[in-house]
Amino acid sequence: MLDIGSAAARLEVVELDDPRMPRAAWSVKARTRLAEHTQVSGEVTEDGVQRAVGAVRHCVRAAEEVQPDALIAYGTAAVRDAVNAAELRERLGEAAGVRIRALSPSDEAAVAHHAARRWRGRSGQMLTTVDIGGGTTDVVAGTGDGSPEVVALPFGAARLTRTYLPDDPPGPGQVAELAELLRETVPRALSGLAGRELGHPMALSKVLRQLAVLTESSPDSTARHPYRLRLHRLRPWIPQLAELDQRQRAKLPGVSRNRGRRILAGAMTAELVLETLGIEELEICPWGLREGLVYLFVEARTETPRDALALAGDLFT
Repeated sequence: MLDIGSAAARLEVVELDDPRMPRAAWSVKARTRLAEHTQVSGEVTEDGVQRAVGAVRHCVRAAEEVQPDALIAYGTAAVRDAVNAAELRERLGEAAGVRIRALSPSDEAAVAHHAARRWRGRSGQMLTTVDIGGGTTDVVAGTGDGSPEVVALPFGAARLTRTYLPDDPPGPGQVAELAELLRETVPRALSGLAGRELGHPMALSKVLRQLAVLTESSPDSTARHPYRLRLHRLRPWIPQLAELDQRQRAKLPGVSRNRGRRILAGAMTAELVLETLGIEELEICPWGLREGLVYLFVEARTETPRDALALAGDLFT
């Protein structure tokens, strides 16, 4: 399974001997830095395309030693939503040797929600997932007995940073403008879910995982693998992050260099999403879109009757 995202391309070889619990046997990752090479217009620069192509080529060549039986490659929002997406996918496909697929934002969110349900191991109970990616922010609620309710907002941490926080560090006016945008859009977009019983809330994205590490850390102890992100711990960090540049943020517990720029936008978005939904804390789920697609692949091959199969469309044909 080859995942081409805004920060990196990752190829993971999965053993399917036990369809109930697919096992990741081998993986390799290379930086794409597509977010850094996407202009405000949404076009990926030629340098960005070449870097992404090189990352894909590196992953595929490295995987030759394990000789996987099949390769499924897909691009997330950074690939799907680029102004020059057709050219980008064609060149990435040439490097990978297979067609680069892409799910719609809603389908992508629902597949990730499917992964969280498999991780939690409970069916028939309400589960709500929050995923702040590079290009979209997704909230999905469902019991697993039918199609989940999906709200896919057309902005994520990388896109918001590129459009509203271009300076490093951002000026107070830029932060205020982004805050106003979020106040105007997030509550309205999530109005159908606000005030409802949302069951167990879970966080899926790397931005949220890094925020959990940051907010659960203390001067004498660093929580390397926290299991939750709490709203009351997140709030005081937002003004602190706004005063730091990328390099300074990358020195904070849990914050990686490539996500140092976008962590502020991610934190601001997370705060308003949680406030709107009335959620005080999110359990951190280590699985996401990639694991959801693996399970869909297994279910499709074993002909397990699941409504979730329809989410993948022709992904496995």
